[in-house]
Amino acid sequence: MIVWPSHFPDSCPPSHATAVSGLVYRFTNRSNPKHKDFLSYYELNPGHDWGEKACEARGLSVYRAEEDCLAAAARVPALRKKRLAKAFLPHNSGVIAPTKSSNTKNHHTFWALVGAQDLAPLFTPVHQMGVANV
Repeated sequence: MIVWPSHFPDSCPPSHATAVSGLVYRFTNRSNPKHKDFLSYYELNPGHDWGEKACEARGLSVYRAEEDCLAAAARVPALRKKRLAKAFLPHNSGVIAPTKSSNTKNHHTFWALVGAQDLAPLFTPVHQMGVANV
């Protein structure tokens, strides 16, 4: 049985989330991702009232395809300043589910079973100038 952190709300991650396995992409703040790039919104601001997004705030925004990242960057100006990293996540690293986003399609939330310090080394930069310059 998986035991999630005590700060996770009830029913989080959602029951439709499945074990993550395979390639994921994440926007990061630097070319060489650091552990800070893998802290959830909740970890960055635990005192904030996340309301209906409380569960999503405990996870990380990811995409399953590079094309989805490029499309997101084309629609969201703030993402154009970000860098893109990718990782092949092992089956036991957490769960993932598609999550709605008003700005992007094919957005997913990944709830990790490991901390940011352990996630950072799994991700490598994607040398894709198109993301920063869309």
